[in-house]
Amino acid sequence: MPLITDEVAPHVRNALSGLETPVTLKFHPQPGSPASEAMEQLLDELTAFSDKLVVEKEASLPAPMPPEEAEDLESSITEFWVDGKPTGIRYLGFPGGHEFGPFLEAMVAVSKHSAPKISEATRQWIEALDKPLHLEVFVTPT
Repeated sequence: MPLITDEVAPHVRNALSGLETPVTLKFHPQPGSPASEAMEQLLDELTAFSDKLVVEKEASLPAPMPPEEAEDLESSITEFWVDGKPTGIRYLGFPGGHEFGPFLEAMVAVSKHSAPKISEATRQWIEALDKPLHLEVFVTPT
């Protein structure tokens, strides 16, 4: 049974029509994980909506990004690559429900080489960082 329903498909097609540069999604499955199996199916379905979207299934999980530890990587990981280089965006798990929209938006943003819209003060704060910062973003409808 498809994950992208006939009702949602036009919205996905519209969102992915904004892709400018090809985006490669490097998928690192977590063996035995139901969420990993669903993510693999979703990525396969998404490639039907744009020829600028490529999925590469990797044999193993990527190395942790400091300050992560190997045990932090307990789900499948999907890395966003553009122009043969990692963008720094990694999605852990499965973007079900409300997470799906931002997942698509992130693909389009990296394909356009769009810089995040942040204030000057935030930009200066980021530039002043002198050690790794562990940042996690959680999406919830509440």
